[in-house]
Amino acid sequence: MTRLYLVGLGLSPRFLTDAAREAVKDSQCIFIDVYTSYFEPAALEVEAKPLDRRELEDKGGAAIEECLRAGKNAALLVPGDPLAATAHAALIASFRRKGYDVVVVPGVSAVCAAMSAACLSIYKLGGVATVTYPRMGVYSARPYELVEQNLARGLHTLLLLDVKDDGGFMPPSDAARVLMELEGKFGRGVFVGKRQVAVAYRLGWPGGGTAVGSLEDIARSRLPAPAVLIVPGSLNPVERECLSTLPSVGKLLT
Repeated sequence: MTRLYLVGLGLSPRFLTDAAREAVKDSQCIFIDVYTSYFEPAALEVEAKPLDRRELEDKGGAAIEECLRAGKNAALLVPGDPLAATAHAALIASFRRKGYDVVVVPGVSAVCAAMSAACLSIYKLGGVATVTYPRMGVYSARPYELVEQNLARGLHTLLLLDVKDDGGFMPPSDAARVLMELEGKFGRGVFVGKRQVAVAYRLGWPGGGTAVGSLEDIARSRLPAPAVLIVPGSLNPVERECLSTLPSVGKLLT
């Protein structure tokens, strides 16, 4: 049976699994998701056709289906884990309904990696939201509302960052400014400038790391993308002590 592999690439080439490499070798058509996060296809030493959000979601992976119809195996390479925080589940359902075998190859997800890097328990992770640029001048209130709910329950919140129209990734400084803009709009104390937030940036890549600082300091920082922000909820003693050992964004500014 013709097969589609959804292959998790992990954080960077160093995190590629044997299963991922075997799936790529078994595929005659190789595609890569270029909107979820950063990854260098050259690291795989194979040619991969880039597919953006429009091709994967609006067109339903038509290029992939063309390959499968020709009787060839296909691999869709996805940075991180293929199902951690993306809409690729819709592709799985669609291709399975059409009679194709679909195999998911897990990869190291930035969600789990960022929580570990920030010394925060994943058992206390609440819902995940995305900080987005305003669309037609309108900000999405979802990050504000979710963080407010999670803080009330003592839960941590992981915030993914938007992808720009040109394909670039929102830097932490822009995300911090968006969150403070939301505070100015709603004014309930969720994203005040002094709010302490963990930043995990370029995890698995050279120059990557994790730091902690206020939204004000993050807004003035030059920390690189791709990145995620984590708003800590109630901290147990171990989390508090471990979090305190991370670099301060304020010191990185000096």
